[in-house]
Amino acid sequence: MKRTEKLKVQLRAVDLLRMLHKRFSYHELEKIINIPKSVIALYATGARVPTPENALLIINRILDRINPATLVMSRLGKVQGMSDWQELVLDPLILKITSTWVMMRFRNHDINKVLSAETVGVPLATAIALDLDADLVLARRSPEDPRKEYIRGEAGEPPFNIKTFYVSKSSITKNDNVLLVDDLARTGMTLEALAKIVKNVEANVVGALVIVALGSIWRRRLEKLGIRNVYSFMEIT
Repeated sequence: MKRTEKLKVQLRAVDLLRMLHKRFSYHELEKIINIPKSVIALYATGARVPTPENALLIINRILDRINPATLVMSRLGKVQGMSDWQELVLDPLILKITSTWVMMRFRNHDINKVLSAETVGVPLATAIALDLDADLVLARRSPEDPRKEYIRGEAGEPPFNIKTFYVSKSSITKNDNVLLVDDLARTGMTLEALAKIVKNVEANVVGALVIVALGSIWRRRLEKLGIRNVYSFMEIT
């Protein structure tokens, strides 16, 4: 790793431990990470910074044992409707753990654009874009500025069951490496429409990520478009 990458990993390990200590005691974290709680306390308070090797070990153990699926499961039973669901995907720890997972999983894919549909998925996409040092691109349901050119993508069964999204033509260009992000996948039409936007300009869809997926139709839609590296942290059948 480059020096800047090592520093980023070190600071991320400290940041994760600080956030986790708001929900777990040092004793609990010691069992989870298998590092003495006295050392964890030094890292979490910023009194010491782990070496790059130890930081990577800490991050990997956290992602293995306190992964996004675990955090979502711990709160999913309390979700009663869309307002509660929005609170779930705004959970700072879920956002941080998820963006860290993406950073580690896709760090060698040269992603320079993160594409998401407007509304609920925006906080997640923003967190991921920041960690990947990528541009955030938001697809909207209608072209907002008549003076601009837009790229259009649609999915579904016309004329009634269809989703259409637009992004400005300058926001995604040929040879961009794009990650698709959504919080919740049901039919997969949103992700399919986003993927078609990327393909319409001959850019590359590196992969797609959702927190929770209902069924597997969404995955099949993306596979038909030849998209690989498709992930969901939780699939409800």
